[in-house]
Amino acid sequence: MKNILVPTDFSNLSEYALEFAISLAEPLGARVTVIHCEEVPLGDMSLHLSGEAGGSSISEDSLFNAQLFRANKQKLKALEQDFTTEKVLVHSQQYGGGFLKGITHYIEKHPVDLVVIGTTGQESIQEFFSGNHTEQLIDNLTVPVVSLQDQQFHPIEDIVLGLDMEDEKYTQKAFEQVKVICEALGSTLHIIDVTKTKDDEEMMQLLNKVAKIVNLSNYMVDVIEDRNPNEALLDYAEGTDAGLIIVLSEAKGGLYRFFNHSFASKLTKKSSIPVMTINKRNL
Repeated sequence: MKNILVPTDFSNLSEYALEFAISLAEPLGARVTVIHCEEVPLGDMSLHLSGEAGGSSISEDSLFNAQLFRANKQKLKALEQDFTTEKVLVHSQQYGGGFLKGITHYIEKHPVDLVVIGTTGQESIQEFFSGNHTEQLIDNLTVPVVSLQDQQFHPIEDIVLGLDMEDEKYTQKAFEQVKVICEALGSTLHIIDVTKTKDDEEMMQLLNKVAKIVNLSNYMVDVIEDRNPNEALLDYAEGTDAGLIIVLSEAKGGLYRFFNHSFASKLTKKSSIPVMTINKRNL
């Protein structure tokens, strides 16, 4: 993972996400880009502001918007200066297309391996039909998404990976992505299956089998019997003082989300520990 993208609305939550991204980037040797998306046509905002965007630029009578966009550009430059460290160079990008379309389009055009975003864990009335910003990213992006709710994160010595072993066709690919992070951070990986009916011993053998296939070294496995997987996984992560939880997402858009919010989306709204989601549809 060499390229980390951090969406910002210039709030404290966004700065916490940027701090967390930098803490990941240092051991990974990754580059961090902070992006702010404006409600203008897709593309690099510097082209719009310089009047070089072919075909669609900011209307001449939108002086207020032009001033706002330039002010946001200055804020982005300030974030570059304030958060760049000796080991991590922070870049900034002002982009058109609005939040979801802008970020999705940016990822299609640029190398991005991970997105880190701050979240309140809540939805506004306007977000009710589409989900909050974090949920939108989980549902739509082709790269893993890390969400966090506050600044109280700490060095990631332990990572909890929650799996549904009834869906083992995704498991090996998930492990391959997780392995990169664990090895770079020097973290112990706790591979957890929360089950209602399956045989514990059978699940333990399956977890160990897949871990060995991808040559994991510093890991342990456990099976938890519980009818509330969210609460069980959170309790386990808090008990091990985990610095990161990783889960697979089965999120779907549209009206489906009213009837079956994904496990990952529910977890991001409850967890005080940063949560990384990997969308199964993209594995």
